[in-house]
Amino acid sequence: MNNAKILVTILSAVIIFFITSCTRNNQDSDNINGLPSSGGKTLEMIVVASDSLYNGQLRDSIMSNFAANQRGLNQSEPMFDVVHLRESHFIHSDMLQKHRNILIIDYKKGNPNKMYQEINRRVYPQSVYKLMVDNRDSLFAILMRFYPTIKYQFYKNEHIRIYNAFKRDENIKLTDKIDKVFNLHLTIPADYYLAKEKKDFFWIRKETENESYDIMLYKAPFSGNGLFNQEKIIEIRDQIAKENIPGPTRGSYMGTEKRVEIYSDTINIKNNAVVETRGLWRLFGDFMGGAFINYVFQNPNTKEYVMIDCFLYSPKKPKRDLLMQMESIVYSIDFNKNKKNNNK
Repeated sequence: MNNAKILVTILSAVIIFFITSCTRNNQDSDNINGLPSSGGKTLEMIVVASDSLYNGQLRDSIMSNFAANQRGLNQSEPMFDVVHLRESHFIHSDMLQKHRNILIIDYKKGNPNKMYQEINRRVYPQSVYKLMVDNRDSLFAILMRFYPTIKYQFYKNEHIRIYNAFKRDENIKLTDKIDKVFNLHLTIPADYYLAKEKKDFFWIRKETENESYDIMLYKAPFSGNGLFNQEKIIEIRDQIAKENIPGPTRGSYMGTEKRVEIYSDTINIKNNAVVETRGLWRLFGDFMGGAFINYVFQNPNTKEYVMIDCFLYSPKKPKRDLLMQMESIVYSIDFNKNKKNNNK
């Protein structure tokens, strides 16, 4: 996997987008204007378009991109729940205009064939994208060109919303301990606890009657970019899990399910290249299993290799939204609070 090349491609797409777009408000993750909270269910997006335009090829294109199956789950769940609205319904509803994720298709003769973006227009967090096009070729070309950027921003809105909720009820004692041991800051909700601790490993858990949310946090000396290869990531993940995550049956332990596809991508979190891996886990020697999301990167403060692995057990519920909660913990990462350790 050429991580640098993939990252450059992602960043280039974002840069091109902002050069060609019109932005009213460029505030990022801080609600500096004190806007009210946005609405909408987790990973829900609104598409505003006429029925005649939406029904057919446009709907197929939007559903194949935004509502494709979320990778790494053991049942079919879409990346986004897409809600189609006519313009008349949207513009006359104050509630709908305060939705978190909005895509508007303005199709009429004389339009400039461009994409316009507004961030936090009325509420926070919010992203409104408007395609102003006058022909179908331009519509689909622009939609496909900027789909990655729209998806990125919509996901970012979800992370911000969940992070803000967690921040209001944070496990300060645990986050301070992570700061000290791993030289990075994560916002951990109060209902998580430290189940196991070593000098280079934390097992953090949240348990309910029928579910468990688990996070493995691991660090090691950085020995080269080979650590970011998917095969190596799974090898390290399984080694850590076998040593530290026992199952309920004697001799059982958690590991990666290799009989299904595993997905890896290089992403950007707080201006740092991170390899995200999604797949399924299973208990060897027992019958439990579920989905996981794994993140590996080099800590800019210590230059160490860090792995954050989130795995979920929830046999009776859909997994997408629950995983998004743990994913948002990872996206809360803050390296700046620990820069003082750089020169130690």
